[in-house]
Amino acid sequence: MQRLYEQRQAVLDEMVELAQPLPEYDILLSIPGIAETTATSIIGELGDIRRFQSANQINAFIGIDLRHYESGNFLAKEHITKRGNPYARKILFKCIHNIASASHTNPCHIADFYEKRKRQSQTTSTKPHTIASIHRLIRTMYYLITHNKLYDYTSTQNR
Repeated sequence: MQRLYEQRQAVLDEMVELAQPLPEYDILLSIPGIAETTATSIIGELGDIRRFQSANQINAFIGIDLRHYESGNFLAKEHITKRGNPYARKILFKCIHNIASASHTNPCHIADFYEKRKRQSQTTSTKPHTIASIHRLIRTMYYLITHNKLYDYTSTQNR
């Protein structure tokens, strides 16, 4: 068991070493709640984010775009399509909880949005709030990477 842990750690260290020269690596690390392993996992699963023309294309790529169904007078509740990359979806899902936990020491507009949605909600389920926060995280990552900027909480407050 110890040997497997050591092999896993060696692979993770190599992934971090390969990702460090990439400009998006430092940009992702600037977002509170995203650490080295998470940043390399996001880069590994999404690839070059600049290849997408919009943040909505990234949503579709990972499968969190909403499915709309209506027939006659019937209008179904919208659900995510889940057609995309399940690993990226899982990484970003966990990332939102890391960001929310890190917000106690490092403020982040994504955590503020998540907490605000949770407070205003009538239900106990946090999945819809997490999905909405993932969308906001994707838009933030897309903007930061395409404009080559580091995350700055004060600049998000001006919008």
